[in-house]
Amino acid sequence: MKNIMAFGAMKNMVCCIAVLLPLQVNIGTYLPINDENTNEYVIDESNSDTPLPSDQKVVLMDLNSEYCDTKCFLLQNREKVDFISDIFAIDSDLVIENLIEINSNAKFDEYNIGRLIGSDGNLKTYNSFDRGLIEYLYEYSSENPENVDNQVVPYTGSSEYVVELIKYFTSLYDNVDYLTAVSIGAAESGYYKVGYMLRANNIYGGMSSRGLIKYKNIEYGVLSYIRLLSNSYYGKGLNTIESIGRVYCPSYDANGNKVASSHWLSLVRSAMNKYEDTYSVVTVNELIND
Repeated sequence: MKNIMAFGAMKNMVCCIAVLLPLQVNIGTYLPINDENTNEYVIDESNSDTPLPSDQKVVLMDLNSEYCDTKCFLLQNREKVDFISDIFAIDSDLVIENLIEINSNAKFDEYNIGRLIGSDGNLKTYNSFDRGLIEYLYEYSSENPENVDNQVVPYTGSSEYVVELIKYFTSLYDNVDYLTAVSIGAAESGYYKVGYMLRANNIYGGMSSRGLIKYKNIEYGVLSYIRLLSNSYYGKGLNTIESIGRVYCPSYDANGNKVASSHWLSLVRSAMNKYEDTYSVVTVNELIND
């Protein structure tokens, strides 16, 4: 971490028909597959000494194929598995071991690698491998707290990296608008430069009964913020700064109606002017090398 698919597909290959010239290798017995007048043959590898009829067409029935199981797939995506496991402060080897076990009796779904079940009893659907892995790790953390390191590592890096994280996570939680998310965070954290908030890995001002919430690392803090917006705001139909602000930073108008704080709205709008047209796709590899 900074201080982030493809199946090997079964190749369904049809017959390969060729007019064969005399060969210099042993290639097996060729047996008719139709009646005695057929000119098509298949390979019988039980006898490698029988020569190939030089005037026959050959149907290759037993071609090499490649299949990528759960372990193969996870190792192909090891960079993402390592990065996202580090966000949760869990050993990625334990994650891979657990995912292999979960998928041992079923073909894995790369977008729901943890085989998470919804309230309707069916597998949940996600928009990417990264998102499915994140949601699985939230559940894994809850069920296996002994494997999670909750030590807080204060963030001392750049504000630019925080913005890159917001780009990445809003692409996974795609109901959240990047510009709104980055602008609220900037308004709350002094454009991601307020020291005491960064030391708590908290960019959005989330509070508990004990004060500012502390997150284990900046990646987990930004993820928690975007996930909160996705589930508790956008997921409930609050998708403008005015509607978000009524809950996020409420005030009351002259008639006693709950509204977004005008000062907060002004700060967010100023940030929106700064970050307008700054979105770009960010990959795990770019985050690792940032």
